[in-house]
Amino acid sequence: MGYVEVTTKKETIFGEVGLRFRGHQFRYSDLELDESNPIELVYNLRKRKSDQVSEEGYSKNSILASYIHAHWASNPNLAEGFVQSCLRK
Repeated sequence: MGYVEVTTKKETIFGEVGLRFRGHQFRYSDLELDESNPIELVYNLRKRKSDQVSEEGYSKNSILASYIHAHWASNPNLAEGFVQSCLRK
């Protein structure tokens, strides 16, 4: 938990692969996935002042579930990507 730097591993409602932004991870949990119906992890997270990378963010179709509160000012492209995603759906 705490402040993290996020890099997207696939296209999300925020934009393209490789999009980077900062945020705050406010919770965590363990998820037991059904292997017959996989859910893709879409974020690489790096905690501030650490080289440790973990995965987070679950995506299926147009749904994105995450414990990350995005800091919108950390990358102005977040808002534009989100609006464009809404217009496409």
